[in-house]
Amino acid sequence: METTASKQNVFFPQTDGTGEPNTYGINKTIIIDSLAALRLKKRNRVLELGPKEGGHLPLLMEQAPELKYFGLDSSRANIEEAQIQNKHFITEKNALFSYYDGQNIPYVHNFFDRVLTINTIYFWKEPNAFLEELYRVLKPGGRCVITFLAGDEVKKTPITALSLASYTIHEFAQLVSASPFSSMDIQTKNTNTTNNTGVRPTYEYLVATLKKTVKRKNDKGSNVGTYGIKNEHIGNG
Repeated sequence: METTASKQNVFFPQTDGTGEPNTYGINKTIIIDSLAALRLKKRNRVLELGPKEGGHLPLLMEQAPELKYFGLDSSRANIEEAQIQNKHFITEKNALFSYYDGQNIPYVHNFFDRVLTINTIYFWKEPNAFLEELYRVLKPGGRCVITFLAGDEVKKTPITALSLASYTIHEFAQLVSASPFSSMDIQTKNTNTTNNTGVRPTYEYLVATLKKTVKRKNDKGSNVGTYGIKNEHIGNG
């Protein structure tokens, strides 16, 4: 069953600001800024929450050599489409798309070098617990990038009928301050996109980079070999 969280990337229509087709599913500028904040390095193991159909995966894989990508989405339809669109990466064992419940990340502690999620925060049922999950699966020294529309900018989107959580930069900072993440950097960005009526509203969005620099006593290492999900794997990273 498709959950509300699986709708996160319908904020923007399938065009970019130039009117050209946008194969990335959401605004290309937002994705580029988010990938830049990740600072991907060779052989990084990357987790993305809410990749939708994964049309931006080729762009992500260009950021550094020998990346291993894991995408989790709460829509089985999105997962099926992502597997079709990214068959090459999956066949080469460089990518894996899996379903999850939108709350519990089915990977072991300290498994990922980088974590990314774009336009999903509005749907987090338990924000504090979800930040704990992001922290748990991230390696010490890792980076977690969370990108989202700032405050009331959500009301400009095509899905205003849904009940969405919203965060100003200060509200998000308070949320993170209660989490185990040790540091945070937030960049404020602006972009625009053409909607179905030809109007080009400007959106203010935040690119937040959280860092895990200290290994807590209750953090556990990876204990299922080189893979994070039992019975599902991609190549060794």
